[in-house]
Amino acid sequence: MEVTVLLGLTVVAALLAVLLRKYHPEQSMLIGLAVGVMILVLVIDGLTPLLHTLRTLLDTHSDQAAYGEILLKGVGLCLLTQTAADACRDAGETALAGRAELVGKVALLTLALPLFEQVLSQAITLMKGMETG
Repeated sequence: MEVTVLLGLTVVAALLAVLLRKYHPEQSMLIGLAVGVMILVLVIDGLTPLLHTLRTLLDTHSDQAAYGEILLKGVGLCLLTQTAADACRDAGETALAGRAELVGKVALLTLALPLFEQVLSQAITLMKGMETG
């Protein structure tokens, strides 16, 4: 979908949510959540060609494919975390939004742990090489 269509959809949904908030706050929140999820799905669907190109690039450089997979998983994790936190904020639950962000941060650090281990291992190898040289 085009960016203008998606942005227009978000503005219309926001206006509807504001109009409904006074009389039907639960429906207002549901509109925001439903449209948010729908836009997320459409954006991810629109990313399919980009993801296919990235997958092709990673396959040609198979020794670096693990890094790319971690990066793509991290981006997806960030998108999901942001959507969950925004839904909590729309519901007026800022504390839950903060906890959703905390979960996302911990999950991202856990996902990146193999990269940290490799960087640390290489740094130790380099430092040992400097000691003997």
